[in-house]
Amino acid sequence: MKRLYKTSKILRVLGWVLIGIAAALTLYNLASDTDGWNGLKKIYTSLGKEISAVERVPFDHQYFDAMRSAASTMDETEEERIADVRPYFSRWEKQIDKIWKQREAEAVENLYQEKAASLSAEEYIAYFEQLDSSEEQRDIKQAIEYIDSVVKPAAAKKAIAKAQAASAQGKLESFYATFSEEHGEEAGDYLQFLETLVAMLKEDIGGGASVKDITQYLSAMDYARYQTVLAAVIEQERQSNEDIRDELVAYLQGYKETESSRIEYTKFVSGDPAALKLFAQSVKERLTVQYADEYNINDFLFHDTLWKLVSDDEYDGSLTSFMKELRAQQLEYDKRNLDVQMTQYSRIAIEDSDKSSYVGIIAPILWFLAARVVLWWILGILLLVAAVLISKLVESTMMKRLDHAGIEEEDDVLLRVEHLKQYFRSGNYINKAVDDVSFYIKKGEVFGLVGESGCGKTTTGRTIINLYDPTEGDVYFQGLRISSTLNGLPTLKRSVKNEFEALVRAKKAETDIAKQKDPAQADRLEAEYKRWLKDEKAQLKKRISDMEDRALESYIEKRKCVSKYRDKRKAEITAAYEQEAKTLSGEAGAARLVRYKEDLKVASKDNIMTKMQMIFQDPIASINPRMTVREIIAEGLKIRGVTDEKYIDEKVFEVLEMVGLVREHASRYPHEFSGGQRQRIGIARAIVLEPDLIIADEPISALDVSIQAQVINLLNELRHKMGLTIMFIAHNLSVVKYFSDRIGVMYYGHLVELTTSEELFAHPLHPYTKSLLSAIPYPDPYHEKYRKRITYDPMKAHDYSVDKPTLREIKPGHFILCNDSELEAYKKELGI
Repeated sequence: MKRLYKTSKILRVLGWVLIGIAAALTLYNLASDTDGWNGLKKIYTSLGKEISAVERVPFDHQYFDAMRSAASTMDETEEERIADVRPYFSRWEKQIDKIWKQREAEAVENLYQEKAASLSAEEYIAYFEQLDSSEEQRDIKQAIEYIDSVVKPAAAKKAIAKAQAASAQGKLESFYATFSEEHGEEAGDYLQFLETLVAMLKEDIGGGASVKDITQYLSAMDYARYQTVLAAVIEQERQSNEDIRDELVAYLQGYKETESSRIEYTKFVSGDPAALKLFAQSVKERLTVQYADEYNINDFLFHDTLWKLVSDDEYDGSLTSFMKELRAQQLEYDKRNLDVQMTQYSRIAIEDSDKSSYVGIIAPILWFLAARVVLWWILGILLLVAAVLISKLVESTMMKRLDHAGIEEEDDVLLRVEHLKQYFRSGNYINKAVDDVSFYIKKGEVFGLVGESGCGKTTTGRTIINLYDPTEGDVYFQGLRISSTLNGLPTLKRSVKNEFEALVRAKKAETDIAKQKDPAQADRLEAEYKRWLKDEKAQLKKRISDMEDRALESYIEKRKCVSKYRDKRKAEITAAYEQEAKTLSGEAGAARLVRYKEDLKVASKDNIMTKMQMIFQDPIASINPRMTVREIIAEGLKIRGVTDEKYIDEKVFEVLEMVGLVREHASRYPHEFSGGQRQRIGIARAIVLEPDLIIADEPISALDVSIQAQVINLLNELRHKMGLTIMFIAHNLSVVKYFSDRIGVMYYGHLVELTTSEELFAHPLHPYTKSLLSAIPYPDPYHEKYRKRITYDPMKAHDYSVDKPTLREIKPGHFILCNDSELEAYKKELGI
């Protein structure tokens, strides 16, 4: 069990160390990757989203790993470093890409909703039919103007001017009418006819021919050649003047005129987004095929550009112009593109890494630890949990062994102190403030503890009430152990080791002297010394092991006494309530039930130590000057779990009146009272919890003589009224004689004599007790004139070089610290 408990302590320490490291790394993370985190948040914000704060945890891990990667590639190009760093942010890139595509899909849908609401199919068809007609007339006019310009009649100048003024339009229209009737659709439309004629004229003139009469030229035209040139004209039109708007018009007209598509056409007319997407999809397929090698356009850009151009009067309608506009939009879009943003974001991590490059190898190590800060948190918490579980296992196992968790105490004994030691350590020096003190206090009595300043009286009281954890020994209250030496164990070990080292030095010196006196026996003496040293080390190890066992047992036993006391209190409260509830009903019964629940709540938080309170020596330093008297007195009640303010007020007013103050004093502050009144406040604070034992640590030493008597009388009155047991610490033997039933005398941490007040003053035995009593002044000038002080010198009074003293009972109830020879002398002195 001891090893398991040590293991739990080690795990607890390691756990807190890891948690401390994790906390420091967390602060470092928050301070170091702010630029990266803010940059990522900025990208999300630009998309109208907020990144969750929970994402900061995996972000720290990836960001610091990215910085480590950047630190190891400082010799590479920027593009190579970005390529190395960017994969660390793939988690967020995928999220952003998903958001991006979702936004694009929503934007496309909204675009078609708006377009469907604003588009009228019939008006659009009529508008572009009119636009096509005007464009066709313009092209016909241009073709005729060219033909007129190249025809050269052989007339006089005046006739030439006149002929030039006349157009060949009529001749052309007349010829085309006959030509189209003869050849049908193979002749093409009128515009195609003119454009074919223009192409042929340009080809002939380019070859050096001269055209003087258009009629003769048309009559001599080779039909086969015409067909060849017409096909080239039609192909050129298709390639350079393909009009997407015309396709849309044809698409709409097809829906209008086709019997099977009339229902779909009504969707166009009524503004159905799905119907409009059919046309866009056909354009996109053609565009993808025609520009297969370079088509990589954002979907929303495609649809937005398509409808902007279709609605633009200045757009020529060709796929070439459409693709050119798409590319221009793509360049602008790339500035906001995810790929560009993530590339720029990767540069932030690289820049942060380069800023810390001067630290050298420490930075990557720190980044490695910082990237795994969650792991350190988890490991630290797991170690603490493991430590708690192991500790609980040890406690439960040992509690099963310790059935009683206390001692079988006598009915009239309230407090028992056995072999109490309280040491204070400074380096390797041990100050034995209290050294092996044993006594008991009976219920209802006043036990006086006297001695000179620094003898350990106050330390004993503070150790009993658990303000100090004892170094060794036991304190039992109401038969339950309330002390634990676990915290004092290191000091006790140091003390034992100091004693062992002193013993070894003395034995070594003794052996060396013996070896010098008899060199022939040096080897034998050295061997005997080593055997002795080995035996002493084994005994020391066993002694320390026993101390560790006792310390652990005391810790477990102290914990169990708290739960046992609470169970006992709950049982008493329940029994009292059930007894009273039989005679109560109505409002009285309901009120008693409320008080019963409040009492149980208090008992669940109660501690046996609340039945032991202390009155401190200095009435000024022992109370908080910033709290009112009510707050000072009520503090203990609130700590116990009392929340009923009305009950607290009643209790505070009650104890104020008991200590000689009035209710109005409750709202005042300590500085408004005299020293005696402040001490009364301290007494009220001690008795408000209705304790069984009060440790009064020189409660009158800081007061005037007249006030001292009042406080002693008040304590005496409260003792009988509340059934208090009091441990009265003082150095004024006259007061102790008047107030105490039994008295213990302390000297340098030891209890040298213990007996009743009458016996102590009638038959003092220990030289130090006699010295104290001889110092008591009497109000008698004659007596004072001849009173002789007895000086106590322990070096002269005792010889403990061989026979060590122990506290022995020389007669019933009279104990004295002595060895065997002194005990015989004391018996002779008493005539025993």
